Amino acid sequence: MAWLVWRQHRTAFLLLLAMAAVATAGLAWLAQDASSAVAAAEEAKASPGAAAALDAAYQRLDLLGLALAGLPVIIGVFIGAPLFAGDLETGTAKFVGVQSYGRWNWVATKLGMAAVFAAVAALSTGIAMKALWTPLVNHMAVNADFTSTGGFDTTGPVAVALAVLGLLIGAAAGLLMRRTLPAMVVTFVALLAVKTVWSQLRMMFATTVTKTTGGGRFGEGDSPKVPDNAVEIDTSYVTGDGSLRGWSTCTDAGDSSACLRRHGVVGWSKEYLPFSHMDAMQWAATGALAGLILLTVGVLVYAARGALR
Repeated sequence: MAWLVWRQHRTAFLLLLAMAAVATAGLAWLAQDASSAVAAAEEAKASPGAAAALDAAYQRLDLLGLALAGLPVIIGVFIGAPLFAGDLETGTAKFVGVQSYGRWNWVATKLGMAAVFAAVAALSTGIAMKALWTPLVNHMAVNADFTSTGGFDTTGPVAVALAVLGLLIGAAAGLLMRRTLPAMVVTFVALLAVKTVWSQLRMMFATTVTKTTGGGRFGEGDSPKVPDNAVEIDTSYVTGDGSLRGWSTCTDAGDSSACLRRHGVVGWSKEYLPFSHMDAMQWAATGALAGLILLTVGVLVYAARGALR
């Protein structure tokens, strides 16, 4: 059975692996280049050329992250959607029930093999992407926001989970639509919706750090310093009872210091997310994605029962 599935879908699988291999090699080379640029910029007497090379590395980072974030969509549209829709559209799925291996064995083999290739592609590119992000984040995270789509969704276990989710959504759409092109369109729209919602939810899994000052020290120079490898989440004033006031409080006042004192402000509160917390954040997010994957599997099983009667 595995051999038949391989022969039927090997072109798509091999193209995915080839694309992932090229992307991984390119990212690995750029990671080495980024590390060299950071090392040159951190030298005691950095040259203007070193600063320019580092700026170029940061600019590439955003573009590469956004491009690689499209991998789950590519997998869902071009591998997941045609996985079953092609057989249902041509009528070859009708012969599955009369074979010795059975319908559910056929479904499981197809999904399992496709999931392996999707996971391998996401894992290899994710490792290389993490190697590219790491030196740039450690040097200056303000220019390399690792909580963004390009940093968070393309590395670690989240990248693999999103790739598998994309595949399953595509496969479920193929079983529901039973035609390849409509299934590809539905998959594309569904995955764009999922990624849009996901971008609003990922910070729920962050474990941030908060630093405060007190004693009536709320000047600009009194604000706590955020580590270079951390992303700033929020900056506020803190009052004597621990409540927060927005940093724009009293900005229009003639005497801002007196105004802040009237509001009970005694210092600053700064919330940030260190890069060292990213792994825990990603595993927590992967747990949530696993729940969504199980839900999608349930929809897929329901769709398969209807399509393979």
